[in-house]
Amino acid sequence: MLKKIFSILLFLVALGWGAGSVLAQEPTACVYYFYGEECPHCANVKPLLEDLEKRYSDLDIQRFEVWHNQENAARFQEVLTASGLPEPWGVPAIFIGEKYFVGDTSIIAGLESEILANPNAACPLAQPADRNTIGTPALLTVIGAALVDSINPCAIAVLLILLSAFLLGAGNKKRALLAGLAFTLSIYLAYFLFGLGLFSAIQVSGWADLISRLVGVLAVVIGLLNIKDYFWYRGGGFAMEIPRSWRHTLKDIIYRATSPLGAFLVGFVVVLFELPCTGGPYFFVLGLLAKSLTLVGAVPYLLLYNIFFVLPLLLILGLVFWGYATVEKAAEWKERNTRLLHLIAGVVLTVLGIIVTLRLV
Repeated sequence: MLKKIFSILLFLVALGWGAGSVLAQEPTACVYYFYGEECPHCANVKPLLEDLEKRYSDLDIQRFEVWHNQENAARFQEVLTASGLPEPWGVPAIFIGEKYFVGDTSIIAGLESEILANPNAACPLAQPADRNTIGTPALLTVIGAALVDSINPCAIAVLLILLSAFLLGAGNKKRALLAGLAFTLSIYLAYFLFGLGLFSAIQVSGWADLISRLVGVLAVVIGLLNIKDYFWYRGGGFAMEIPRSWRHTLKDIIYRATSPLGAFLVGFVVVLFELPCTGGPYFFVLGLLAKSLTLVGAVPYLLLYNIFFVLPLLLILGLVFWGYATVEKAAEWKERNTRLLHLIAGVVLTVLGIIVTLRLV
């Protein structure tokens, strides 16, 4: 009797396992189908899709008419770019997972077998859903690059020159503070606008994927050059700073700022001088973001990046204004630690570059 009961239990377990396996194989794949309303080849595909939907009730076939719908046409372009489908492009076209079928003959012959082979395929554009977010590792990379950029001696040196000019000229700490804040704000806005423009140029160029592959190498190169400046400062006849030949002109421009408004306007000019030594990490981040985000999605990350970029400037302003430091002492600290700042920036950028190059971000 126990033997019979045990046999029945084994049979039920086996039956349940088999049923579970069958149910698990019920396709839930997401299929993108792009077609044109008057397309005769698309009409040939229509009965197949309807038949598949009847037989596989959980199958998710999303249809996009692209000849008369601009939004769908833009989606088609995005999927084509992401999949690397070679030109010429046309309809009907179907995308499932990482596979695609173009033309009615190809779709009719291969779609069902691909659905069965890849029953749980996600939608081609499902991750990220709206291309407006990036993962935590990439976010930390953005913040890390911004912090590296922020401790670059260039921006700190320029702020100290500005504060010195205002304190020597007017002797008014409050006026110097306002000038420093106006200058910092203009640096923030100029870098943000520059980032938007360059991000748009990268995406319009169609080289976003190539640039995203190169930014890791760029970061490593810039990082190693900064490390070089720690061990061999100005070795090779240059340093990752504002060229010495530019500094006299830059000082003249700064000393002409006699008001907070003047300091604000000077900030936009100063950015042009700073870009050769501070632009590397920023370009690295822009290339990283251009691969994954739309322009709208990139805006919050560029705003965040530039907050971290100007953070040391705000810290120096606060220390000088509240009497915890003088411009002279801050300048001395900067000179003493210039090589160390290069080393920190170099190590962090090199590590980030290696991580991105190895596709760990």
